[in-house]
Amino acid sequence: MKNKEKRIDALKELLQRENSMKISDISDRLGVSSMTIRRDIDILAKNDILKVLHGVVVYSSGDTGTGLSDYMLTEAESENIEKKKALGRYAATLIEENDIIFIDAGSTTEAFAQFLPKDIHFTVLCYAINIFLAVATHKNVDVILCGGFYNRKTTILEQTKTPDLLMENRTRKAFLSAGGVHWKLGVMCANQSECHIKRAALSSTAQSYLLIDSTKFGHIHSCFFSQEKDFDHIITNSDIPQDYKNYLKEQEIDVHYV
Repeated sequence: MKNKEKRIDALKELLQRENSMKISDISDRLGVSSMTIRRDIDILAKNDILKVLHGVVVYSSGDTGTGLSDYMLTEAESENIEKKKALGRYAATLIEENDIIFIDAGSTTEAFAQFLPKDIHFTVLCYAINIFLAVATHKNVDVILCGGFYNRKTTILEQTKTPDLLMENRTRKAFLSAGGVHWKLGVMCANQSECHIKRAALSSTAQSYLLIDSTKFGHIHSCFFSQEKDFDHIITNSDIPQDYKNYLKEQEIDVHYV
């Protein structure tokens, strides 16, 4: 029983660090069979410590200030969480000492927030509760949270106009998300309430980054907020459609393929 308890504790600690992993990867890291890992996962899942989504084990405990929010878990049911993690892990390496950064709402930006460095000082400006909760426990991070009406579905603090805090502050780097990119229609999102904030963030930063996983290319949403060329950098997965790779190259956009 003691060995089992130690193994389950090790599994929990591993997922706390990684946020999500494939069962096969967990098996390799802990040096036990996939069958054994599946039994341990069932125990933790019954206690709502983790969830299994399309073969990916996701740490979801809400009482430690870590793990992924219900919003991201919902998104993960239809989107590839591993793609988002890869983008987030890479984007986090771009943060420098005393940076002032804007983090947009969304599941991809939440993945980014989970990987932010904890050993340097910087400031985060945000307007979504899931982002706020991801960074609030970092002792070296100063947080500026734009207020508004809380939308439980999107975790966004909504305002009818651009928040004064966003207009009065400038950032060195802004990390934005999007619901779709189309070569003719530009960069879009699904929620109208986000558009004015995204535009303001783009106009108030020295360097802008679009974090968007490869599944979003070619998708169309109702709310247009920018063109691809409005971003200084695009961070995406290396498996985007080839025609979009060609298009971004023709536009001379700085693309980071992860």
